[in-house]
This record gives sequence, C-alpha cells and structure tokens, in this order.
Amino acid sequence: MSANMMYTAIAGLNTFSEALSVISDNIANANTTGWKSNTVDFGDLVSGLIATQNVNTTAQGVGSTVLGVRSDFGTGSEIQTGTWSDLMIQGNGFFCVQDTSGSKYYTRDGSFQIDTSGFLTDMHGNQVLDSAGNAIQVEDPTKTPYPKYSSYAIDKFGNVTGTDSTGAVTTIAQLGITTFPNPNGLIRDGENLYTPGSSAGSPIVGTASSGQAGQLISGALEGSNVDLTQQMVNLISYQADYQANSKSIETGNTLLQTVVNLIR
Repeated sequence: MSANMMYTAIAGLNTFSEALSVISDNIANANTTGWKSNTVDFGDLVSGLIATQNVNTTAQGVGSTVLGVRSDFGTGSEIQTGTWSDLMIQGNGFFCVQDTSGSKYYTRDGSFQIDTSGFLTDMHGNQVLDSAGNAIQVEDPTKTPYPKYSSYAIDKFGNVTGTDSTGAVTTIAQLGITTFPNPNGLIRDGENLYTPGSSAGSPIVGTASSGQAGQLISGALEGSNVDLTQQMVNLISYQADYQANSKSIETGNTLLQTVVNLIR
C-alpha cells in the first residue's frame, strides 16, 4: 500500500512540476508582445479495480496527469508606440509571414519594419504577406527616385499607403489576416511565431475587418494577455499541491521503514 502511495505521489509531483513550468512561462512572458497565456488541464490516472459499496467495481486512482495545455487567444492590452508600422489586431486574426525558404508562420506580434530591400518584415527578417500571399514591398531600391515615398500609413483595413513629395497617396498593398477554425491547434515555434497543427484546421486568408479577423490599429502593439494576479494565485496553489505530494512520499517511506523494522 505504501509503495502505491509513493507511485501515486510521484505522478502528482510530475503533474504539478509541469503545471509550475507553464505558470513560470506565463510570468516570464508577461511583457512579450502578443503573448497568449496558457492554462493546464488536469486529468486523473486509474489502474486496476477496487470494490465499492454497491455491486459494481471502480478503477483505483493512481495519481494525476496533465491532459494538455490550452492557450487563451483573447486580445491583449493596447500599447501605443506611434510608429506607423507597428500593428495590433483587435480580433481573432493572425499576421502571416514567410522566411527566406518560403516557409509560412503566423503571429500576433505586429512589430514590423522596412528592410534594406524595401520589404515589410518582422523583427526576425521574415517578410509580411498581403491578402494574395505575396511579400509586401513598400519601396524598391533599384528604381528612382528612392525612396519613392516620404511617409507611409496603414489603415484599419490593412491598406498600406505611401505619400510622395507632391502629396499624392498611393495604395501599395493590403495586409493579409488569417484566421483558423481552432486556434488551439496552432503550434508554438518560438519568437512569437506559430505553425498550424493538424487540429487547427485550414487557414482562412482574408483581410482586416472581414469575418472574425478583426480590425487593425496602426501605431500600437498588442501586449501580453497574462493576468499576473491569477498567475501568482495559481503558482501558490500548485506549489502547495507539489509540497503535499512530496509529503506523501515521505509518509510512504516512513511506512515502508516501519514494515522493514517489523520484519527484522
């Protein structure tokens, strides 16, 4: 019995160790642009059968496990920057970017800039894609005059415009905004990027203000949606649960030592 107690407690330790890691990750990313808070789903483990007070039997509990981790894709707080290329999505959409090999990623981090080739890119050099899936080139260094525009703007529909020295405004491109039937099927790739897993569903490419995509706010970034107060409460709770399981192992060890001493 004491051995079963120890194995059950070990399962609990593993469970709450993973839960504490998730909480720590949330707290560490409280100031990460576009970060989505994660929540742990717990489940019980069973093994063998035990008698009950009626004619039926039930499975014996042998601890707990982590069934999975869910992300809260609710919109984070608005952080004003005043930079025209900083974008925030008010809705369920994602920006689509591609790296030099053509691999596509999805992100809520709208910290964009123009690279030396005139393309709109993220902080890692990935090119931002328009509604047709093409890289957005704001300026072309191979053509004169360069730069062609003296200022740029992006409206709530994702239209990228440039204003030249005469005051003429030209629409350069329209940002693509992608939604997914199941955002929790997205796989975190680090650096604020996601790739769709098999359960995410097919990407739905659209534009800002269409469907569930949401509107764009230019000159602002989306802050993390981590609720630090809730995270601290969970941290204290999971810590207490971890210590309780640790105590169960100590108790099981004491019982085993008692049995051994009786045999001697």
